[in-house]
Amino acid sequence: MSGHRARFAENRQTGASYVPKGIPVANVDFTVVRELPLPARAVFDELVDWVGHGDWVPVTRVEILSGDGGAGTEFVATTGVRPIALPDRMRVESLDSEAMTVTITKIGPILTGDVRLTVAATGDTTSRLEWFEAIRVPFVPQVLSRPLAWAAARGFSTSISKMAKVIRTRDH
Repeated sequence: MSGHRARFAENRQTGASYVPKGIPVANVDFTVVRELPLPARAVFDELVDWVGHGDWVPVTRVEILSGDGGAGTEFVATTGVRPIALPDRMRVESLDSEAMTVTITKIGPILTGDVRLTVAATGDTTSRLEWFEAIRVPFVPQVLSRPLAWAAARGFSTSISKMAKVIRTRDH
């Protein structure tokens, strides 16, 4: 293997991101805001249970690579079934349990970008979850960024609904 293929394969092993010159990269930004009939603490605690995402994000499994779940933790969320699976390697940059905010960096080898999760209490038993992502998707032309953002937002909204069901089931 030589050239771009070798460098891409090497970076898949190390987790670095490499997109050869001339390959399209779409900048995809989306925000999902959901009002939930659940206490903010329960929602936040579920969000930061990284491995638990596999319970409510379809065909996804999460593996902690290093860390205790807080700032500095690296994990990979793999969505799909081999051979068609997308590894999404991430690092928790900050996690503030009191403010119920998390910032995450997607560190490749395919997807790169930033994630911000915020949970706010809107009442004793209700909350608002804001899920924001600004990601770079290689091999996708920019003209497809809006439809991809729409699809991603819909997918995350559906996953958040499933997360809420998981929380309600566990709490009863």
